[in-house]
Amino acid sequence: MLRYKRITTPTLTDGSETISELLSGQKGKKYRIVSISTAPLANLYLRVYKNAEQVVDAASIVMTTAAPHLPMNIVMEQGDTIKAGFYNNGGATTAKQITVGYEDGT
Repeated sequence: MLRYKRITTPTLTDGSETISELLSGQKGKKYRIVSISTAPLANLYLRVYKNAEQVVDAASIVMTTAAPHLPMNIVMEQGDTIKAGFYNNGGATTAKQITVGYEDGT
């Protein structure tokens, strides 16, 4: 089943990275992340990590109304952790939202 989850990051700080846990692999569950989305803002770079390995570092400005989702194919097993957030390079210093699309199964 396709599901969506939204998180709100803590307040962003200029010149630094702000990351929050997005999903974690639960016992007996298997997830596959299929998309991620955020508001397109200049100077904000969307970052995604799987178990501390960076898998996305993209300017959020590429997510426009014509293509609001970044397609992904990240399989999560039990014990895996997905974290997401932003590197702020002079963008707004407020909290931002990230939405992830994922499929769950056993």
